[in-house]
Amino acid sequence: MKRNMNLAKPSFLKPALALLLGAAVLPAMAGDRCKEIHADLDEIQSTTGCNAGLTSCFLGEVQGGHGFRGVTHFAADSAVSTSPATSPNMLIYSGPFEYRTRRGNIVARETGVTTRGSEGVVTAYQEIVSGTGEYAGATGYFFVSGHKTGGTVETFVNGEICKTH
Repeated sequence: MKRNMNLAKPSFLKPALALLLGAAVLPAMAGDRCKEIHADLDEIQSTTGCNAGLTSCFLGEVQGGHGFRGVTHFAADSAVSTSPATSPNMLIYSGPFEYRTRRGNIVARETGVTTRGSEGVVTAYQEIVSGTGEYAGATGYFFVSGHKTGGTVETFVNGEICKTH
């Protein structure tokens, strides 16, 4: 007895294949909505030009790829008053960091560590918490590292911005 090898294809095969191929494309699409950011950030300590209610802050300029260029504002709103016993010269701090660009603004929560005094190093993690304009609904993070001399801070910014639209 000879069997008929021309089996009818199930009706769900084409939609299932389309769904499977579509799922394979989703990670690539998600990657397209995230942009790697590499930028230079130069800041000065200031007692003028700070946000309302602040007597001092750090004002800066950021220059990076993907149109990430503008001015910045930072003021710590908390710090640990005592350093770790094994690193007595280090200060741990946190505060809102603002990037103001022509495409919109980003507010990030910066948490970092720096040497006490006006000379030394600084490194921080910034998590994006809100945005306006093209950055409305954005998520992402930045790692910021560099050095400080007198009232200036020169750092490199590396991270990513993921847009929802």
